[in-house]
Amino acid sequence: MTEPFFSVIIPVYNREQTIAETLASISAQEYRDFEVIVVDDGSTDNTLQIVRQYPWVKLIEQPNAGPGVARNRGVAEAQGEYIAFLDSDDLWFPWTLRRYNEVITSTKTSPAFVAGRHILFSNNTELQNVKNNTIKIDCFADYYSAGEPMHWIGASSFVVASEHFLRVGGFVTENVNAEDAELAMRLGTSDGFVFVTEPTMFAYRQHEGNIALNWQKTVSGTKLIVQREAENKFPGGKARRRDRSIIISRHVRPVAVAAAKRGDLPLFAMFYYSVLGESIKSARFRFLAGTPVLALFYFLVKAFRPNQ
Repeated sequence: MTEPFFSVIIPVYNREQTIAETLASISAQEYRDFEVIVVDDGSTDNTLQIVRQYPWVKLIEQPNAGPGVARNRGVAEAQGEYIAFLDSDDLWFPWTLRRYNEVITSTKTSPAFVAGRHILFSNNTELQNVKNNTIKIDCFADYYSAGEPMHWIGASSFVVASEHFLRVGGFVTENVNAEDAELAMRLGTSDGFVFVTEPTMFAYRQHEGNIALNWQKTVSGTKLIVQREAENKFPGGKARRRDRSIIISRHVRPVAVAAAKRGDLPLFAMFYYSVLGESIKSARFRFLAGTPVLALFYFLVKAFRPNQ
């Protein structure tokens, strides 16, 4: 058997309500040169029983260790030239893998990292009008060159060349949020980053169980990115410091604002000062002047109304 072009990796933990629909969206793909690996991360509901109903899925089971570890475990078993990640509550459109393949094979040199446009949804009726529009892409020398605009949301956006994913060591093993952002930073100087602006490539499901809503994991993941930049763990050296700073600041500022609204002055101060220099260079005056006032206001509210 020849190796598949794509290996689709799905980490799953207690997603009995959504995993069947996610797998159905893969089964409906127009492009067929792929394998599917689901890594169950210690589910305690009926997720395993549901996944076992799909004979074309390779199922791996592990004790609960977090999505980063689960994805790495899946990649360790993968045979594909490219790794396509999909979370167990998100959906692909029938054209998704076909369009990714067209993007990859049409570029002069196969890009290390490809990401696709998303649509947010909470009800499937919101997806009825999504069209397979003419393909449009933005090409960059590498991820760092993409600059300030956000070009992906979550690991479900990620299609990564296997050799580059393995070269940078995969996802962090800490059970944190922003593990996708941290991986993107380590892929920062890998040759070729492409963002698919049209058509919409996947649907990001919004619900109360989204891992992204876990505040402590978000804080831990953001701290990890700031720490690794301070320790010079990301590629590019001094020559790419400003490029890294622009992207990191984009991730840190919203967390700093959230910390301010929680009245957590120490946490706000840490994140605020970590992006202070870049915020000045980028003329983020609203952030620079407004968030300290916001943090102090909510701190005082919290101090005088501790139960609210």
